[in-house]
Amino acid sequence: MDAYKQGGAKKAIAPMQNFIKNHPNSVYISNAYFWLAEFNLAIEPTNYSEAKKNFEIVATKYPQSAKASSALYRLYSIAQDVDHKPALAAQYKSKILSQYPKSEEARFFK
Repeated sequence: MDAYKQGGAKKAIAPMQNFIKNHPNSVYISNAYFWLAEFNLAIEPTNYSEAKKNFEIVATKYPQSAKASSALYRLYSIAQDVDHKPALAAQYKSKILSQYPKSEEARFFK
């Protein structure tokens, strides 16, 4: 996060990847994947494939994470607005509503 604050998303990607590689069992690992995905959304050109991959890791490997519902919402938004796959977006929406009904993201749909 320090690299991001000092140099933006592009400069933060490598340090975040190193954190993930060097600390795979950290209590912060789900947050690391989430922020790596966010950094990939923030660079020019946007790296949607890396962002989706890392959001998927958060949503599937760390469903108890505080970032899981946010990761699913990001996947929903990308499926809806970037990939133009409404059926896939609907699957993400359904997952948010069923698995995280009290989340802020679920309230976006109500």
